[in-house]
Amino acid sequence: MQAVYLPAFNPSPSSLVPSTVAIPSAKDDDYLIRITHCSPQHADILHANGKHQNVHAKRGHVHPPFILGYDFAGVIEQVPSSNVAARDLVEGDRVIGGRIGAFAEYIAVPRNAIRRIPDGLDSASACAMHGVAVSYASVVEVARVKQGEAVLVSGASGGLGSACCMVAKAVGATVIALAGDEEKAKAMRRDMDVDAVIVNTGDWIQKVMDFTGGRGVDAVLDNTGMVNDAIRCCAYSGTIVILGFAARGGVMEDVKMNRLLLKSITVVGYRYGESGRRFPKQMNEIWDGYLKMLADGKLKPLLYGKYEGLSSMGRALKDLEERKVYGKIVVSVAGEVERSKL
Repeated sequence: MQAVYLPAFNPSPSSLVPSTVAIPSAKDDDYLIRITHCSPQHADILHANGKHQNVHAKRGHVHPPFILGYDFAGVIEQVPSSNVAARDLVEGDRVIGGRIGAFAEYIAVPRNAIRRIPDGLDSASACAMHGVAVSYASVVEVARVKQGEAVLVSGASGGLGSACCMVAKAVGATVIALAGDEEKAKAMRRDMDVDAVIVNTGDWIQKVMDFTGGRGVDAVLDNTGMVNDAIRCCAYSGTIVILGFAARGGVMEDVKMNRLLLKSITVVGYRYGESGRRFPKQMNEIWDGYLKMLADGKLKPLLYGKYEGLSSMGRALKDLEERKVYGKIVVSVAGEVERSKL
Protein backbone atom coordinates (compact mmCIF):
# COMPACT_ATOMS: atom_id res chain seq x y z
CA MET A 1 0.00 0.00 0.00
CA GLN A 2 0.95 3.69 -0.22
CA ALA A 3 1.66 5.53 3.02
CA VAL A 4 3.49 8.61 4.32
CA TYR A 5 6.18 6.61 6.08
CA LEU A 6 8.87 8.25 8.21
CA PRO A 7 12.04 6.21 8.83
CA ALA A 8 13.31 9.21 10.85
CA PHE A 9 11.99 12.55 12.07
CA ASN A 10 11.73 15.09 9.25
CA PRO A 11 12.25 18.83 9.87
CA SER A 12 10.44 19.68 6.63
CA PRO A 13 7.05 17.90 6.49
CA SER A 14 6.16 19.70 3.25
CA SER A 15 8.77 17.53 1.52
CA LEU A 16 7.07 14.28 2.50
CA VAL A 17 5.89 11.95 -0.25
CA PRO A 18 4.16 8.56 -0.02
CA SER A 19 6.11 5.35 -0.35
CA THR A 20 5.20 1.67 -0.66
CA VAL A 21 4.94 -0.30 2.57
CA ALA A 22 3.23 -3.51 3.65
CA ILE A 23 -0.50 -3.48 4.46
CA PRO A 24 -0.75 -3.74 8.25
CA SER A 25 -1.68 -7.13 9.61
CA ALA A 26 -4.72 -6.98 11.86
CA LYS A 27 -4.33 -8.54 15.31
CA ASP A 28 -7.06 -10.73 16.78
CA ASP A 29 -9.04 -7.74 18.07
CA ASP A 30 -8.25 -5.31 15.25
CA TYR A 31 -10.43 -3.99 12.45
CA LEU A 32 -8.76 -3.52 9.08
CA ILE A 33 -9.93 -0.25 7.55
CA ARG A 34 -9.55 0.89 3.96
CA ILE A 35 -8.96 4.61 4.37
CA THR A 36 -10.95 6.91 2.09
CA HIS A 37 -10.06 10.25 3.70
CA CYS A 38 -7.58 11.63 6.20
CA SER A 39 -7.29 15.05 7.81
CA PRO A 40 -3.89 16.55 8.69
CA GLN A 41 -3.50 18.89 11.65
CA HIS A 42 -0.71 20.92 13.25
CA ALA A 43 0.08 18.08 15.63
CA ASP A 44 1.07 15.96 12.63
CA ILE A 45 3.73 18.54 11.75
CA LEU A 46 5.13 18.34 15.28
CA HIS A 47 5.05 14.54 15.14
CA ALA A 48 6.95 14.62 11.86
CA ASN A 49 9.72 16.88 13.11
CA GLY A 50 9.96 15.32 16.56
CA LYS A 51 8.74 18.30 18.59
CA HIS A 52 5.40 17.02 19.88
CA GLN A 53 5.00 15.97 23.51
CA ASN A 54 4.07 12.50 22.25
CA VAL A 55 7.69 11.94 21.15
CA HIS A 56 9.02 12.29 24.69
CA ALA A 57 11.82 9.74 25.18
CA LYS A 58 10.23 8.15 28.28
CA ARG A 59 6.52 8.92 28.09
CA GLY A 60 5.93 9.37 24.37
CA HIS A 61 4.48 6.84 21.94
CA VAL A 62 5.44 8.30 18.55
CA HIS A 63 8.94 7.35 17.46
CA PRO A 64 10.46 6.48 14.07
CA PRO A 65 9.90 4.47 12.08
CA PHE A 66 6.19 5.21 11.84
CA ILE A 67 3.40 6.19 9.45
CA LEU A 68 2.33 9.78 9.98
CA GLY A 69 -1.25 10.95 10.55
CA TYR A 70 -4.04 10.47 13.06
CA ASP A 71 -7.56 11.35 11.84
CA PHE A 72 -9.19 9.20 9.16
CA ALA A 73 -12.44 8.00 7.63
CA GLY A 74 -12.80 4.72 5.84
CA VAL A 75 -14.64 1.48 5.19
CA ILE A 76 -14.27 -1.70 7.24
CA GLU A 77 -12.55 -4.36 5.15
CA GLN A 78 -12.14 -7.00 7.85
CA VAL A 79 -13.61 -7.47 11.32
CA PRO A 80 -11.90 -9.36 14.16
CA SER A 81 -12.26 -13.10 14.28
CA SER A 82 -12.83 -12.95 18.04
CA ASN A 83 -15.99 -11.84 19.83
CA VAL A 84 -18.19 -12.55 16.82
CA ALA A 85 -21.42 -12.39 18.81
CA ALA A 86 -20.59 -8.93 20.15
CA ARG A 87 -19.95 -7.33 16.78
CA ASP A 88 -21.71 -4.02 16.27
CA LEU A 89 -19.73 -3.14 13.16
CA VAL A 90 -19.54 -5.21 9.99
CA GLU A 91 -17.63 -5.24 6.73
CA GLY A 92 -18.65 -2.33 4.55
CA ASP A 93 -19.59 0.02 7.40
CA ARG A 94 -18.28 3.57 7.08
CA VAL A 95 -16.30 4.66 10.13
CA ILE A 96 -14.19 7.52 11.45
CA GLY A 97 -11.26 7.05 13.74
CA GLY A 98 -8.06 8.29 15.27
CA ARG A 99 -4.78 6.40 15.48
CA ILE A 100 -1.18 7.06 14.48
CA GLY A 101 -0.72 5.70 10.96
CA ALA A 102 -3.67 7.41 9.24
CA PHE A 103 -1.84 8.80 6.19
CA ALA A 104 -2.09 5.49 4.40
CA GLU A 105 -4.40 3.37 2.30
CA TYR A 106 -5.07 0.91 5.14
CA ILE A 107 -4.90 0.92 8.92
CA ALA A 108 -5.53 -1.76 11.57
CA VAL A 109 -7.12 -0.46 14.78
CA PRO A 110 -8.97 -1.74 17.86
CA ARG A 111 -12.69 -1.17 18.31
CA ASN A 112 -12.25 1.81 20.65
CA ALA A 113 -10.44 3.75 17.91
CA ILE A 114 -13.40 3.89 15.49
CA ARG A 115 -17.03 4.96 15.42
CA ARG A 116 -19.73 4.50 12.82
CA ILE A 117 -20.43 7.53 10.62
CA PRO A 118 -24.05 8.67 11.07
CA ASP A 119 -26.32 8.13 8.08
CA GLY A 120 -26.63 11.25 5.98
CA LEU A 121 -23.15 12.53 6.87
CA ASP A 122 -20.58 12.26 4.08
CA SER A 123 -17.21 10.70 4.87
CA ALA A 124 -15.14 13.82 4.14
CA SER A 125 -17.17 15.92 6.58
CA ALA A 126 -17.08 13.17 9.18
CA CYS A 127 -13.31 12.91 8.81
CA ALA A 128 -12.90 16.66 9.26
CA MET A 129 -15.06 16.66 12.37
CA HIS A 130 -13.48 13.60 14.02
CA GLY A 131 -10.38 15.45 15.08
CA VAL A 132 -12.37 18.24 16.69
CA ALA A 133 -14.45 16.12 19.07
CA VAL A 134 -12.04 17.60 21.61
CA SER A 135 -13.69 20.96 20.91
CA TYR A 136 -17.13 19.64 21.81
CA ALA A 137 -15.80 18.07 25.00
CA SER A 138 -13.88 21.24 25.95
CA VAL A 139 -16.95 23.46 25.60
CA VAL A 140 -19.63 21.15 27.00
CA GLU A 141 -17.84 18.91 29.50
CA VAL A 142 -14.80 20.90 30.65
CA ALA A 143 -15.74 24.59 30.45
CA ARG A 144 -19.43 23.68 30.95
CA VAL A 145 -20.50 26.70 28.92
CA LYS A 146 -24.09 27.74 29.54
CA GLN A 147 -26.67 29.69 27.59
CA GLY A 148 -26.09 33.43 27.84
CA GLU A 149 -22.42 33.21 28.79
CA ALA A 150 -19.67 34.93 26.80
CA VAL A 151 -16.94 32.78 25.27
CA LEU A 152 -13.65 33.75 23.62
CA VAL A 153 -12.05 31.31 21.18
CA SER A 154 -8.42 31.65 20.10
CA GLY A 155 -7.29 30.34 16.73
CA ALA A 156 -10.94 30.42 15.69
CA SER A 157 -10.20 30.04 11.98
CA GLY A 158 -8.62 26.61 12.49
CA GLY A 159 -10.19 23.21 12.95
CA LEU A 160 -10.33 23.13 16.76
CA GLY A 161 -11.22 26.79 17.09
CA SER A 162 -13.99 26.87 14.51
CA ALA A 163 -15.57 23.79 16.10
CA CYS A 164 -15.38 25.43 19.54
CA CYS A 165 -17.27 28.39 18.09
CA MET A 166 -19.96 26.15 16.59
CA VAL A 167 -20.48 24.14 19.77
CA ALA A 168 -20.57 27.25 21.98
CA LYS A 169 -23.21 28.83 19.70
CA ALA A 170 -25.19 25.59 19.72
CA VAL A 171 -25.48 25.73 23.52
CA GLY A 172 -26.56 29.39 23.41
CA ALA A 173 -23.38 31.30 24.25
CA THR A 174 -22.21 34.65 22.89
CA VAL A 175 -19.06 33.86 20.92
CA ILE A 176 -16.07 36.10 20.22
CA ALA A 177 -13.73 34.58 17.64
CA LEU A 178 -10.06 35.57 17.37
CA ALA A 179 -8.54 35.69 13.90
CA GLY A 180 -4.86 35.82 12.98
CA ASP A 181 -5.23 38.41 10.23
CA GLU A 182 -7.85 40.57 8.53
CA GLU A 183 -8.16 38.30 5.49
CA LYS A 184 -9.20 35.37 7.66
CA ALA A 185 -11.41 37.67 9.72
CA LYS A 186 -13.37 38.67 6.61
CA ALA A 187 -13.95 35.03 5.69
CA MET A 188 -14.99 34.21 9.25
CA ARG A 189 -17.49 37.07 9.36
CA ARG A 190 -18.93 35.76 6.10
CA ASP A 191 -19.06 32.05 6.90
CA MET A 192 -19.14 31.57 10.67
CA ASP A 193 -22.06 32.02 13.03
CA VAL A 194 -20.31 34.06 15.73
CA ASP A 195 -21.17 37.33 17.47
CA ALA A 196 -17.85 39.09 16.93
CA VAL A 197 -14.61 38.48 15.02
CA ILE A 198 -11.54 40.30 16.33
CA VAL A 199 -8.07 40.24 14.79
CA ASN A 200 -5.56 39.51 17.57
CA THR A 201 -3.23 42.40 16.84
CA GLY A 202 -2.83 45.79 18.47
CA ASP A 203 -5.46 46.58 21.10
CA TRP A 204 -7.47 43.39 20.55
CA ILE A 205 -7.81 42.70 24.29
CA GLN A 206 -9.44 46.09 24.81
CA LYS A 207 -11.83 45.29 21.96
CA VAL A 208 -12.84 42.07 23.74
CA MET A 209 -13.43 43.99 26.95
CA ASP A 210 -15.41 46.68 25.14
CA PHE A 211 -17.60 44.05 23.45
CA THR A 212 -18.45 42.55 26.86
CA GLY A 213 -19.16 45.94 28.43
CA GLY A 214 -15.93 45.80 30.44
CA ARG A 215 -16.91 42.58 32.21
CA GLY A 216 -14.79 40.11 30.27
CA VAL A 217 -15.70 36.62 29.09
CA ASP A 218 -16.87 33.69 31.18
CA ALA A 219 -14.70 31.17 29.36
CA VAL A 220 -11.71 31.12 27.00
CA LEU A 221 -11.10 28.14 24.73
CA ASP A 222 -7.36 28.38 24.07
CA ASN A 223 -5.84 26.14 21.42
CA THR A 224 -2.96 28.45 20.51
CA GLY A 225 -1.08 29.04 23.77
CA MET A 226 -2.19 32.47 25.05
CA VAL A 227 -3.04 31.93 28.73
CA ASN A 228 -1.58 35.25 29.95
CA ASP A 229 -3.66 37.18 27.43
CA ALA A 230 -6.70 35.02 28.21
CA ILE A 231 -6.46 35.98 31.89
CA ARG A 232 -6.74 39.63 30.94
CA CYS A 233 -9.89 38.88 28.89
CA CYS A 234 -11.63 36.85 31.59
CA ALA A 235 -14.37 37.99 33.90
CA TYR A 236 -13.84 37.43 37.61
CA SER A 237 -13.93 33.67 38.32
CA GLY A 238 -13.68 32.86 34.62
CA THR A 239 -12.42 29.61 33.14
CA ILE A 240 -9.61 29.00 30.65
CA VAL A 241 -9.48 25.62 28.91
CA ILE A 242 -6.24 24.66 27.19
CA LEU A 243 -6.95 22.19 24.40
CA GLY A 244 -3.97 22.42 22.11
CA PHE A 245 -0.28 23.30 22.02
CA ALA A 246 0.60 23.14 18.34
CA ALA A 247 0.13 26.74 17.25
CA ARG A 248 3.35 28.06 18.80
CA GLY A 249 5.59 25.25 17.68
CA GLY A 250 5.03 23.25 20.85
CA VAL A 251 6.75 25.89 23.04
CA MET A 252 4.82 26.45 26.28
CA GLU A 253 4.44 29.93 27.76
CA ASP A 254 5.20 30.93 31.36
CA VAL A 255 2.01 31.91 33.17
CA LYS A 256 1.92 34.74 35.73
CA MET A 257 0.31 32.91 38.61
CA ASN A 258 -0.52 36.00 40.67
CA ARG A 259 -2.97 37.07 37.96
CA LEU A 260 -4.85 33.82 38.34
CA LEU A 261 -5.14 34.49 42.05
CA LEU A 262 -6.30 38.09 41.71
CA LYS A 263 -9.16 37.17 39.37
CA SER A 264 -9.91 33.71 40.81
CA ILE A 265 -9.32 32.21 37.37
CA THR A 266 -9.58 28.47 36.78
CA VAL A 267 -7.17 27.07 34.18
CA VAL A 268 -7.91 23.55 33.00
CA GLY A 269 -5.68 21.52 30.74
CA TYR A 270 -7.66 19.02 28.69
CA ARG A 271 -5.74 16.08 27.26
CA TYR A 272 -8.46 14.49 25.21
CA GLY A 273 -6.74 11.23 24.29
CA GLU A 274 -5.57 10.41 27.81
CA SER A 275 -8.96 11.32 29.27
CA GLY A 276 -10.57 8.86 26.88
CA ARG A 277 -8.18 6.10 27.93
CA ARG A 278 -8.78 6.73 31.63
CA PHE A 279 -12.51 7.43 31.48
CA PRO A 280 -14.00 5.41 28.60
CA LYS A 281 -17.59 5.68 29.86
CA GLN A 282 -17.37 9.47 29.93
CA MET A 283 -15.80 9.46 26.47
CA ASN A 284 -18.70 7.40 25.09
CA GLU A 285 -21.14 9.94 26.51
CA ILE A 286 -19.16 12.77 24.91
CA TRP A 287 -19.26 11.02 21.54
CA ASP A 288 -22.99 10.36 21.82
CA GLY A 289 -23.64 14.07 22.33
CA TYR A 290 -21.15 15.11 19.68
CA LEU A 291 -22.47 12.77 16.99
CA LYS A 292 -26.02 13.87 17.76
CA MET A 293 -25.02 17.51 17.15
CA LEU A 294 -23.43 16.43 13.85
CA ALA A 295 -26.45 14.38 12.80
CA ASP A 296 -28.80 17.26 13.71
CA GLY A 297 -26.81 19.62 11.49
CA LYS A 298 -25.77 21.90 14.36
CA LEU A 299 -22.10 21.39 13.49
CA LYS A 300 -20.87 21.70 9.91
CA PRO A 301 -17.21 21.56 8.91
CA LEU A 302 -15.43 24.30 7.01
CA LEU A 303 -13.46 22.39 4.39
CA TYR A 304 -10.46 24.13 2.90
CA GLY A 305 -8.96 23.55 -0.53
CA LYS A 306 -8.80 20.42 -2.65
CA TYR A 307 -6.31 17.67 -1.88
CA GLU A 308 -6.51 14.44 -3.84
CA GLY A 309 -4.33 11.45 -3.07
CA LEU A 310 -1.56 10.94 -0.53
CA SER A 311 0.81 12.64 -2.97
CA SER A 312 -0.86 15.92 -1.98
CA MET A 313 -0.01 15.49 1.71
CA GLY A 314 3.20 17.51 1.48
CA ARG A 315 1.27 20.46 0.05
CA ALA A 316 -1.39 20.08 2.71
CA LEU A 317 1.17 20.12 5.52
CA LYS A 318 2.91 23.12 3.96
CA ASP A 319 -0.39 25.04 3.79
CA LEU A 320 -0.96 24.24 7.47
CA GLU A 321 2.57 25.24 8.41
CA GLU A 322 2.24 28.56 6.58
CA ARG A 323 -1.10 29.34 8.27
CA LYS A 324 -2.99 29.49 5.00
CA VAL A 325 -5.73 27.14 6.14
CA TYR A 326 -9.18 28.33 7.14
CA GLY A 327 -11.17 25.45 8.61
CA LYS A 328 -10.01 21.87 8.01
CA ILE A 329 -8.07 20.12 5.29
CA VAL A 330 -9.35 16.73 4.18
CA VAL A 331 -7.24 14.63 1.83
CA SER A 332 -9.13 12.19 -0.40
CA VAL A 333 -7.24 8.88 -0.34
CA ALA A 334 -9.68 6.59 -2.16
CA GLY A 335 -13.26 6.40 -3.31
CA GLU A 336 -15.43 9.37 -4.23
CA VAL A 337 -13.73 12.75 -4.06
CA GLU A 338 -15.83 15.13 -1.98
CA ARG A 339 -16.27 18.70 -3.17
CA SER A 340 -14.78 21.24 -0.74
CA LYS A 341 -16.48 24.49 0.25
CA LEU A 342 -13.49 26.75 -0.39
